Amino acid sequence: MTKASQTTTLAANDQARAQELRQTKQRMEKYFRQRYPRLNEMSVVHRHAAGIDLGGKKSHFVAIEIGDEIEVREFGMTTPQLIEMAEYLLANGVTTASMESTGVYWVPVFDLLEKSGLEVFLVNPAHAKNVPGRRKDDKLDCRWLQKLHKYGLLSASFRPAESIRPLRSFLRHRETLVQQSADHLRRMQKVLDMMNVRVHKAVSDLGGVTGMRIVRAIVAGEYDPAVLATLRDPRCSCSEEELRDELTGFYQNHLVKQLASVLRLYDGLFAEIAIVDQDIEAELQTLSALDAEALAAEVAADAHPLPDGKHAPAFNTSAYVEIVTGKDPTTIPGIGPQHALKLLGELGEDMSKWPTVKHYGSYITLATQINISGGKVLSAKTRPGRHPAAVIFRQAAATVVKQGTSALAAFYRRMAMRRGKGKALTALAYKIARMYYYLMKYGREYVEVGEQAYEAKYQKQQVALLHKRAKQLGFTVTPVVAA
Repeated sequence: MTKASQTTTLAANDQARAQELRQTKQRMEKYFRQRYPRLNEMSVVHRHAAGIDLGGKKSHFVAIEIGDEIEVREFGMTTPQLIEMAEYLLANGVTTASMESTGVYWVPVFDLLEKSGLEVFLVNPAHAKNVPGRRKDDKLDCRWLQKLHKYGLLSASFRPAESIRPLRSFLRHRETLVQQSADHLRRMQKVLDMMNVRVHKAVSDLGGVTGMRIVRAIVAGEYDPAVLATLRDPRCSCSEEELRDELTGFYQNHLVKQLASVLRLYDGLFAEIAIVDQDIEAELQTLSALDAEALAAEVAADAHPLPDGKHAPAFNTSAYVEIVTGKDPTTIPGIGPQHALKLLGELGEDMSKWPTVKHYGSYITLATQINISGGKVLSAKTRPGRHPAAVIFRQAAATVVKQGTSALAAFYRRMAMRRGKGKALTALAYKIARMYYYLMKYGREYVEVGEQAYEAKYQKQQVALLHKRAKQLGFTVTPVVAA
């Protein structure tokens, strides 16, 4: 081959390679235009948007777009100044506003703007980080929020409907009171230890029937261990003789008075919890569409058992949840009456807030988030955080594991062998959370297939997988016939 022909061939190859590269580039551009349209052109989503940088001490900064300019104004934090802020936004044609916050001082701003008719976005500060290399201050932050919100780059954090918020507030306050009562119970144990009265070592729960009988008797002035041991409840696991030995201590007047003081605080918290329970029941009655007489009759006729436990409400929580939502979450394994009530307060009754179950799982921090770069999995774990709903679903999962006779318990054991108990419990909690989502959104009820049916299905899947793998390698699988 001559030198000229070689040059011609190389030029032709270069042209063919260049043509192939152009075609590949066109295909990729078409793919990204269809899959990620916002990467090609930033379109305005919220034309009349405002960005609000909330201050925790002195003032809030608001940025809005007037013509081609961004105007930034500072407003104080008093209620009249917040009203002035809302009037300023409405007067300039603003229809939606975004704000970021890590405290609770966003609540009055959010509520006031929402009542003024604005669409308010409360965004995660991690989603609105400023561009690296830029100076950071309050005025620049509100301008940056306004710009991101204008182009639809911010997603609003979930907040229950306005009708559900009082219920959630009461339930969270009740949970705080219950936690404080546990603190007072530990203080009682400390005082008893100082007197070497080991009642909380003999009984499983000092706040139970036997423990509280003995504590009240000690506060009343009874120190005889033989007499105190007779206060034992028949269901108590320890014997009267064992209890008598543990109750022989060094009773001192000043320590008994401290025990009486803590006991009064403990009883006062339970009195407050009873009052909060009345407020919770009143909110549930408000959420129901029935009148007072019909609601009372339906609750009385409901077959659900009352919640059990020393901290349980005195009313039928399951009946109210079913009346309000039209669904019965207690049919899902592990979810009890109190769990159903707390989930209603935390998530509301409208599951359409989350387009898919994956959005919902990510929000409650139970779904695994997989980060991939260059075709390699960098991490696969749940999102950081401790959402109250996730805590409830983990408690439900622990209950299922303790029962141990269902298909879900078999699923947990299989996952625990592969990934460990911690990750297995999270996987089971997420499975129960998905059941709750499908029940509340589509009315899809849980059907228990049993542990044996689950194991048989899993074995069938494994056999099919073995056949497939053997076929790929050029072998066949022959089952062993029992002799």
